[in-house]
Parts: sequence; structure tokens; C-alpha cells
Amino acid sequence: MNSNDNLSLLDTQPLPIAVLEENGRIAFANRALEALLGVPRDEIQSNWVLVDIRPTDGQMADQNEVNKELLRNLAHEIKNPLGGIRGAAQLLQMDLSDKSLIEYTQVIIHEADRLQSLVDRLLAPHRQPHVRVTVNAHEICERVRQLILVEFPHGLTVVRDYDASIPEFEGDREQLIQALLNIAHNAAQALEERIADGSAILTFKTRIARQALLGKARHKLALELHVIDNGPGVPPEIRDRIFYPLVTGRAGGSGLGLSLAQNFVQQHAGAIECESLPGRTDFKMLIPLTT
Repeated sequence: MNSNDNLSLLDTQPLPIAVLEENGRIAFANRALEALLGVPRDEIQSNWVLVDIRPTDGQMADQNEVNKELLRNLAHEIKNPLGGIRGAAQLLQMDLSDKSLIEYTQVIIHEADRLQSLVDRLLAPHRQPHVRVTVNAHEICERVRQLILVEFPHGLTVVRDYDASIPEFEGDREQLIQALLNIAHNAAQALEERIADGSAILTFKTRIARQALLGKARHKLALELHVIDNGPGVPPEIRDRIFYPLVTGRAGGSGLGLSLAQNFVQQHAGAIECESLPGRTDFKMLIPLTT
């Protein structure tokens, strides 16, 4: 069979097909590609070149640096009002006549202190070492669960689906709490309509992943921590960009929560993945437990 016969066979294929030269120029385009592009084949074959526009490793690194600088600038803007919130909560706590309400002011003060620590780290990431301690994944889940239920006390069911065999590991506890809280808080906000009718479900699920490939490294064991909600799903138009700063699908959203969460998880040599369809969105944190 000669080359013309091969091209004739390609011309009958229903899927868009092209034959490329080494320099990327399109040497042959079949009828399906012609119909898809709406351009005559002779023009495609004469003038078109396939260009790979995927970002290089260097471009990705530059984008990460831009993201980090943006987060540091925003952290600087957050620092002063955060101190005011803490001070106001302390004054309110001293004036409360109903001591049962002190629990809520203590939550405000504790969270303001934790956020202040995180802001300090964003402002000086190279000067402040990570506070690495022995971390229990389920303790982190329970802390975040408590915070979510304080903010959304009605209409939201938080389900725990834990694997008790997951071992403790070394990590920055406050960073991991913040990462999980950002994801869970986004999910709860996406459940607004279901919360209103009492059908909102948020699930924390932990599992062990074996032989997990994270970046270019393979790990014998890794933590899979899922946050699953039954909301409307991530809008398709931003699905590929949800971890970029200032990208949000919610009116009034800052677009910082997921970017910061991804940053913190990456500092643990991990990653966050998302699968989303209407009625089920699954954010999965992957963190290596072994090297």
C-alpha cells in the first residue's frame, strides 16, 4: 500500500485527523477536521501549524511565585483588622452576662490567633520554619467539623467516614487545619440552597492510598482526605482554574481559600484534586505518609 492509499484511508475516518511534519506543519487534513474547523483543507494544509501551548515547568514556577506574592500582599492587608476582631471579642467576652455564650467568643479569639499565626507565615515564609509536629488526620477533621457546625448549625449534616487504621504523621497542624477548613467552608457555602431546605450533606472521608504518585515521587502510603458535598458542583467555566488566586464561582467570594489550601498541602509534598458533577463534588487532599 502506498502513501496515497494511507491518506485515502485517513480521509474516511469520522474523527478529526491530521498528519504532521516534523516542524509541526499540517501536511494532511481529513474531511472531519475540515468540517470541525470550517476551513478548506487546502488552506489548512498550506498555512496551518500545530503549536504546543502548554506551559513549561519554568512558566509554572513563575506563576507559583506570582501567586505566593499575591497571597503575601493580601496577608498584609488582613493583619490589622484581624487584631481588631480579636480585641473586640475579648471586650465582648468580659461584658457577657450569659456565661454560656463565652464558648462563642472563645472560638472567635482562638481562630483569630490561629489566623494571625498563618498571616505571619505568609508575610515571612522564608524566615519562619514550619511548626512540624505529630499530626492525627481525624483530630484535624474533628476540629474543622466543629468550626463548620458553629457557622452552619441548622440544615447541614456532617458525616464522618473515617479509616481508623490511618497512622499519625509529621506535619504542620495549623496549616493542615486551615487547608481543610478552606475546602469545607467553600463546600458549605455552595450548599446554601440545600441548607435552607435541610438536605445539605457534607462528608469527611479518610482512606489510605498505596503506591501514590505525587509529582515525580512515588510514596508507599498516602493519606486521602475527601470533602464531599451534595451541592450544585463547580461551574464548568472555572473548573480548571479553581486553585488560582481570585478565581471564585460565588458572588462575594474572595477566591483565596482554595489557592491557599493548595499552597499549604503542596508544602507537605501533597496535592489537592477535584472531581465535580451536579449533586456531588469531591475535593481530595493527598498527603504522603511515607517517603
